[in-house]
Amino acid sequence: MKAIAIVMLLSLSATSVDAQTPPGVHKEAAPTPHPMKRFTWRDEAAGYTFVGPPRWAGRVQAVPLSSKALAASGATSGVQFRDGDRVVLELLAADDGREKALLTAGATELSRSSGHVVAVKTEARGGELALTADELAGAVQWDGGTAGEAAR
Repeated sequence: MKAIAIVMLLSLSATSVDAQTPPGVHKEAAPTPHPMKRFTWRDEAAGYTFVGPPRWAGRVQAVPLSSKALAASGATSGVQFRDGDRVVLELLAADDGREKALLTAGATELSRSSGHVVAVKTEARGGELALTADELAGAVQWDGGTAGEAAR
């Protein structure tokens, strides 16, 4: 009688172990990793890359400024980051000689390196997509430099 009870207990414990086995142990494919979503925009002329937060990926679009808007701002290149019709952020870039024109147009200097200045337009409101001060400080990555580096 004891032998039958022991056999029954062993058979029940073996089936309960099979039922509790975590997925992936018995030749099941592991779940595929999802790549981290990033938002980046490159300004070849000024030599920097803007890296937005992951929450911008798939939502924010980069719209280059028209030549009329660039002339009014004093910038040589510029972009608006938009979520639909709403402007989340506006970046303007120029060489050192045109810095005063950027500041006169209502922009604030964000970063500078190798004779180029990147400024941010303060009028843009991004709502929940707006950048924090820390995100904005580290968003500009100059060619051959580190994020937020400013050479003066």
